[in-house]
Amino acid sequence: MTKSIKLRIVDKERFIGVLLISFIAVAILIVFLVGQTSVQGQAKDTHISIYVKQGDTLWSIAQKYNHKNEDLRKLVRNIMIENKMETAMLYQGQEIKIPIQ
Repeated sequence: MTKSIKLRIVDKERFIGVLLISFIAVAILIVFLVGQTSVQGQAKDTHISIYVKQGDTLWSIAQKYNHKNEDLRKLVRNIMIENKMETAMLYQGQEIKIPIQ
């Protein structure tokens, strides 16, 4: 035998207020989470990935992707930093990231 418990609303205004506040809190949480997702998606567009071809050098790659006409030495250095490279040696088929800021 199970006993059924009957619940009744004693204060309707208070009950509606709690429901309303709960709904608003859930809506704010959803908006916050959706907003975070779109910001993270934008942050990933800070570089492009390319594969090194035979004969490529960091200098030639920097020349090819220097769309802002910045100092090539600076762009070569930024490519090295982005890829955690200690030397400028490249290997055919190697994937490297080019900062596009």
